[in-house]
Amino acid sequence: MNSFIDDVMGFDGSNLDVFQEKPQTKGNVNIYKTNPVDSKSEDGHYHCRLRIIYNPFNLKRSIVHQAMYVMRDAQGLFFVKSALGDGDRNCPIFNGWKALHFSGDEKKKTWGDSMYEKNETDWCLVQILEDDNKPELVGAIRAMKLPSAIYSKLKAKMNPSADSKKTPVPIMDYLIGLPVDMDVTPGPDDPKNPQRKQREISYDLCEFDTEYAPIMKIDGTPLFTDEELETIDAYNEAKNKVNKAKTDKAKADAQKELTAIVEKVKPLYQKALDYLKGDAHVLDLEAECGYTPWSPELSARVANWINTVAAMKNPATTTVGEAAPEAAAGVDMQEDAPVNEVDSMAADDLPF
Repeated sequence: MNSFIDDVMGFDGSNLDVFQEKPQTKGNVNIYKTNPVDSKSEDGHYHCRLRIIYNPFNLKRSIVHQAMYVMRDAQGLFFVKSALGDGDRNCPIFNGWKALHFSGDEKKKTWGDSMYEKNETDWCLVQILEDDNKPELVGAIRAMKLPSAIYSKLKAKMNPSADSKKTPVPIMDYLIGLPVDMDVTPGPDDPKNPQRKQREISYDLCEFDTEYAPIMKIDGTPLFTDEELETIDAYNEAKNKVNKAKTDKAKADAQKELTAIVEKVKPLYQKALDYLKGDAHVLDLEAECGYTPWSPELSARVANWINTVAAMKNPATTTVGEAAPEAAAGVDMQEDAPVNEVDSMAADDLPF
């Protein structure tokens, strides 16, 4: 049996890279958005039901932190993923900003802060279980920006503090993970500040359910048979008995029951994994959203941008000459966006 199955069955959610001490678009069909502007509900909220799932290609990288810089030069607008997303503060773009910000010259500081535009987001994989706003997506698996309000609740359940003495909950588990009921509220209607309607979207009402929900097929039909679902249910009950046992004897008895069913569950994890890596065509979250090194050609483009800004010139209209490509190594660039979309592009519209 694939050793990955043993890993995922016994995986401690608190071991996600994002929880460790070491830091970690518009029109993009791989991205799922829950924006109230798309709501079809009478209350104007975006209601749906999701499952946040483990990255089948790398469990520990199931939440990927991304640092993205937005730049413009004579060639147009481009987006650059920074090594800051992995906690590497040696990113040359970050260093270029620091040189101006901490120069001691207020003019340079103001200039640098106006030119360096950075967005930081966390990404995860979700399966849409219910969505009356976009019913065609039920069953689909997409990448989604993980709102801080939901991330905080997920972290509290998957990685509880030692002082809380709470048992970690496998929120992202393929078989017994918990859905999240999304209730996304729009910002206030403020005639004097209409932008608040979009900018102050709130995820505070979103909550994780207490009943597990196995993943399904991407067409919205069950992945598991009735018999397999009964096995999953027995497995979930056995795990809960172990966690809730108050005495050593009760815990030993519950553990014995759990051990007896584990071998029956392993093939079901394998079935889920095979489906996710095969017919579901799940994107590689780390490859799509995470930092990867970039080519010398693109390094030169970014290095030239950094040098031009350092010279207090606008890279969109001026160049001060190319720098050595290695000077800007350590970031990953995305495809250019159309120049005419620059001014209207919001943070939520940025590509991976």
